[in-house]
Amino acid sequence: MKNLEIRRLLVFLFFILNSSFEIRNSFANDISVDKKTMQLDDTMTITVTLEDAFASIDSIRLPLRNLVIDGPPSISSEFQWINGQSSQRKVFRYTAHPNAPGEAVVGPVTLHGSGRQVETLAPISIQVLPDAAAGSNDPSKILRELMATNRDPIFLVAQADKTSVFAGEEVVVTWVLYNATRVQQYAIAEIPKLEDFWSEELDIRGEQPQQIMLNGMVVQKVSIRRAALFPLHAGAVTVPAMGVNASIVKRIRTSDPFGLFEGMEVDVHRRSAPLMIRAEPIPAGPPVMAVGDVTLLCGAPGQRNGGPVIVSVALSGRANLRSATPPAFEKTPDATVQIVEGRLNVDRTHDDANMTRRWQMLLFPARDGAFVVPPLSASILTPAGVRRNLRCSAATLVVRAAAPQEPPPRLASVRRRVTTGAFAGWLAAGLAVLILIVLGVARSQRSLRVRAAVRRLVRPTVGETRQAVDEYLLSRGIEPAALLREPTDRGDAYRSLRSLLDALEHERVDAGKDEIAQRVRDLVTA
Repeated sequence: MKNLEIRRLLVFLFFILNSSFEIRNSFANDISVDKKTMQLDDTMTITVTLEDAFASIDSIRLPLRNLVIDGPPSISSEFQWINGQSSQRKVFRYTAHPNAPGEAVVGPVTLHGSGRQVETLAPISIQVLPDAAAGSNDPSKILRELMATNRDPIFLVAQADKTSVFAGEEVVVTWVLYNATRVQQYAIAEIPKLEDFWSEELDIRGEQPQQIMLNGMVVQKVSIRRAALFPLHAGAVTVPAMGVNASIVKRIRTSDPFGLFEGMEVDVHRRSAPLMIRAEPIPAGPPVMAVGDVTLLCGAPGQRNGGPVIVSVALSGRANLRSATPPAFEKTPDATVQIVEGRLNVDRTHDDANMTRRWQMLLFPARDGAFVVPPLSASILTPAGVRRNLRCSAATLVVRAAAPQEPPPRLASVRRRVTTGAFAGWLAAGLAVLILIVLGVARSQRSLRVRAAVRRLVRPTVGETRQAVDEYLLSRGIEPAALLREPTDRGDAYRSLRSLLDALEHERVDAGKDEIAQRVRDLVTA
């Protein structure tokens, strides 16, 4: 009987030790994926498990081929104490999507643990299947392909208001998300680098989703981004694909009528097809200031207090006026001419980008008497390919001679008796002036802070400027990656700045420090 109890005790100890060994083995370093075959618009989960000496690793360098990580990983940690032995485990979970059909590879991953331990996890190969609808922006074709392959009916397309333009002419591209599922949330995952375009982000926050019929199915469509693009050169230019991550609720039991009210949440990744734009060269002839529908606005010339004759002019319309030169006088005026640059305004609240650029022509007449302001003209190219001459008519007025360095004459002063009512009026005026001064000082201090921030952020190189801006945002608790997808004024300003920096990095656009500083200033003030 005693021998039987001893044998039972030994069997029990063996079982405990064996279980502990199996638990320890289950905590071995490992890398795994949830699928080995996937569609081009599908997502996958990559799991990296670290144990004991390697559980102290805070970040992992995960080599990928033909895959893109969607955001930072989720991290979980475990600690166990069994039979006097402790075990630690840390699990990193990444979400990724493929770039193109073919083979995709995760790893190999080299781990450096405590005590100078090193381990290499073997790579994993994944097969990405080709997608017949991947190269199309036709909603009907994409929906048919998704339903034929038993995939969730949610997709992204890029739509342009025109596909053939002149170099420098405006093209409005809208990325539209179509879905016939229950979408919990979505976010832009991939921002295309528009290296061949000058871009202006447009505001779409006021647009509401629409219900439409597509291939006999009720589909919701919503615009998630819109940009006005201006080709920087002639030839075939490409708007790259944009990606979006969405979380949808998928029904578990499709045959059960009550299954409509239950399901599981899954993540999907969808990408629009690249969009080809044909940019025709400017037809031979005299140079043009802009390409598009532009009007020339002229103010009435006038002279105040014996100073210069001021002529206010502005170009306005659907065109890229950032590099436009000021209108020119058809004849040389009998005066010294100075041109003052005004601020460029961009209206982004409509379906396209309308720019207005202003100048002031300061004319200093050489003599007193009648003075003729010659006509002003500007040459533009219409979308139809016709050169059009915009013109301000000539004007004649009586002026006094003025020189650029001559101060204006003083106004005559008149002494008046100050009465009690006049004193009250002066007191009210003084208080009003004091309030204006206080408000002006506050605005001036804010302006000085903005200028100081812009001077700190604009660096000698594009890479240094991008890094300085990202560090500035992080110091204020703003994640740059999240700001790329944020549908706010500061999100628009950051995307506009990034588009310019990306274009400058590839030397596809000629812009100076002033333009970079202006976009940085828009971001800081937003």
